[in-house]
Amino acid sequence: MSTFTTRDDADALLVTFTDPSGLNDFRNTPLRDALFDLVQSRSEPRVALDMNKIDYLSSSGVAILVGLKRRIETRNGKIVLFRLQSIVRDLLQVMKLDRYFVIVDDEEQAVASLRSVSSV
Repeated sequence: MSTFTTRDDADALLVTFTDPSGLNDFRNTPLRDALFDLVQSRSEPRVALDMNKIDYLSSSGVAILVGLKRRIETRNGKIVLFRLQSIVRDLLQVMKLDRYFVIVDDEEQAVASLRSVSSV
């Protein structure tokens, strides 16, 4: 069972997590591999992650997000996180990962952020 859905937008691949535990389960290598495969199949991937359902973030979840960001950037792409619950946003701030990830409030801002990258 997949713990995320995808939707292609003209300017981005939108990934929505549907189960909060999927991202945080250290044994969930199929999730990690599926996310990494999505990125590898695109040139200059622009990915917006809808984090609304994620109500906590384990070290495994952080590792998946960091690994995904590195894979995206090696392909000259960009990743944006949006709709973070305050507890997840606070955790990323404490870990100073809010400086590493672009974080915006909603899908419209996420897509706009990704769109601006392609024009520079």
